[in-house]
This record gives sequence, C-alpha cells and structure tokens, in this order.
Amino acid sequence: MDSHPCLLEGLAIVFRTADDIELVARAADAETALDVVGVHTPDVVVIDVRLPGMDGIEVIGRLADVAPAVTAIVYSADGDRKLLSDAIGAGARGYVLKGSPVPDLLRAVRSVAAGDAYVDPALSPMLMLDGVAPGTPLSRREREVLQLLAEGLGTEQVAARIGISGEMVKAETKRAVLRLEATGRVHAVANALRRSYIS
Repeated sequence: MDSHPCLLEGLAIVFRTADDIELVARAADAETALDVVGVHTPDVVVIDVRLPGMDGIEVIGRLADVAPAVTAIVYSADGDRKLLSDAIGAGARGYVLKGSPVPDLLRAVRSVAAGDAYVDPALSPMLMLDGVAPGTPLSRREREVLQLLAEGLGTEQVAARIGISGEMVKAETKRAVLRLEATGRVHAVANALRRSYIS
C-alpha cells in the first residue's frame, strides 16, 4: 500500500520474484487499502505511513476490525522515533526503511508471516528508553507485557504469546519500569497492579 505508482509497481516485481510470497492486491490510498484487505485477507500487509485519506498508522489500527488475522509492516522513508513507536503501538509487527536493501523487506515479510517481529536494524536503538517520561501512562503494549509477566510468563513466553521478539519484550518492560517509577520488573508489575493497569 503506497501512494506512488512507480513504487507499487516496483514492489510488485520484487514480491513476484520470491517463490514463497504471493502478491494478492495493491492499493494507493487508505480506503482502498482497507477494502482490499477485507476482500483478500492477506497474511501480511506492507504499508506506507503517508497515504491519501488517512495515515498508515490509523489504517493499521483499523485492520483488526476488517481482518483480525492480518499483520502489518510499515515501509517508510521516515525513520522518526515517534513514528516507530506509534506504529508498534498501533499493532505493526514490522518496520522497514525504504532505503534498506530489498532482501531486508523480503526478510521482514517472511518474519512477520511466521509470527515474529522485524524492525529495520537502523532503527533498533530507538526501541530503547528515549522519549519515555517517568509517571506517564502505560501504552497498550506495555500493559499487555506486564499482564503476561504478572501471570508468570517469562520473556520468551511473552514474546511468543504476543508475536514480538524477546528484545522487544525487554524494551517494553524497561519502558514500563521507567513510566511506573519502579526499581525493576517485579516492582513494575506490583505498581501496575496497584494502579489497576493490569489485573
């Protein structure tokens, strides 16, 4: 899903060269994107964040209503920290920069289709604590991670349950610890329980 016809055509050629990837539809705007997802229910959607009609982050947030099993990869020229955070918060399981080599995009599609997560190596450092302020509310993903930790799951079990990497679970936990002004993971879970973020 991209508003640039040349890029759409280029991506179509790339995906057709991969024996294990089937291209089922293309879309150049947000409404068409949601329509084709509803009709074709692909396993993975590759989407730019800048689409006519509504931005790609909002489209990702609406995918669950159209086709709950569909997973999303953001494919963007923008490596902004907030955009990465917003995409992950909306439910994206992958983020690839348009300047990255083509094999990286194919690797991301295969990873996400297999239930894993993929973040462009150039953006991985942004998954850490930058921009997280103590005392601010937990994100949906941070609450989800803490809930599973409270239920006794380990990092890799949480990763498998949610469909993200173990490193992302650790990053979400670190952010939650900071937000909750906790001394560590156990203290963060206790604070989250006390503040009714989790049950």
